[in-house]
Amino acid sequence: MDKFNFNHLLQLRGSPQEQAWIKEHLETLSVRECHALEALNQFQPCEDMTDAINHLCALNSCGICFPARNYEELGQFYLSHESHIPEDAVPYVNLRKLGELYGEDHPGTFIGVCYVCRPSRQTYRTYSGWNEFPSEDDSWSVKLKLASPAVPEGVWLYLPGVFGLAFEDAVEPAMVLDALQVQELDACTLLETRCCFPELNGLERQYDSIKQMVIDGDTLGCHMGKMTREDMELFAAALEYEDCRSLRFALDIIQNLQCYDYIPSKSLKSFAEKHLREEDVPEELIQSGCIGLEGYAGELLETAGYTQVSGDIGYLRRNDQRFEYKYSTPEDQPHKGGMEMV
Repeated sequence: MDKFNFNHLLQLRGSPQEQAWIKEHLETLSVRECHALEALNQFQPCEDMTDAINHLCALNSCGICFPARNYEELGQFYLSHESHIPEDAVPYVNLRKLGELYGEDHPGTFIGVCYVCRPSRQTYRTYSGWNEFPSEDDSWSVKLKLASPAVPEGVWLYLPGVFGLAFEDAVEPAMVLDALQVQELDACTLLETRCCFPELNGLERQYDSIKQMVIDGDTLGCHMGKMTREDMELFAAALEYEDCRSLRFALDIIQNLQCYDYIPSKSLKSFAEKHLREEDVPEELIQSGCIGLEGYAGELLETAGYTQVSGDIGYLRRNDQRFEYKYSTPEDQPHKGGMEMV
């Protein structure tokens, strides 16, 4: 990973705010993202920090074929993952030609151990230098910095892997193992962990196995990737309601969201109005402004067993549907012990 050095991006023309944004994002680039950023820089060198920010925003739009150091390996990747060539025809395939054909259909470049497919510039340019900074990347659930004797400074692994692949087929963990020159995740040393929900931090105290931590983080991220914004609000509210501090318990919560009744804060007014109509209160009185509808709704909900969460999020309660524990136990909390981070 020493060959990737993007510090020159911090010396480009731009504002101190742009420099700070770029610096923050460079600090936790994953192995996959490093290869993608290098490919984008080769394809379109950055002239200023605006270009650098747009490159950083485009990393998840880059296709990654791994391992693919040349056209023959690219052909093998295509043959193994995307082609529908009958098995009895495989011995007759010219892998190099197949790789060249794939490259024609998916323009890109070889970077180290992989082939990076470039996105069209029009599909990812989101920052002009005048508008607001791009929104934070919410596509990850867990970030781990892992090291090995060969690479003691460590590299970053993001979960879940992009493109919705199952853990066993995901490119990212395989690229990390290759970069660290180890055969399995449990041969790595854990340097740092981050979770998209701060209350779930401290993963090193929850797991004795890095591999299991990676699998659970990947599973959580895959579930989150399929959720609507409303479901994510409910999940965040449920984490607080349950005072969840465990990734395993979070996995159970995210698969049992039907066990919660949730009224977001933005719906408090309409909730109170509906209740008042059911009580035959005249509509003109409801709309008169004489009744503090949101405060009244809060009292109704608390009387019905709801708990207010995070102030502006809303009100939540457990309903009578059975909560199925698959990953944790009802008393699950981060256990003492676990792994030490160095």
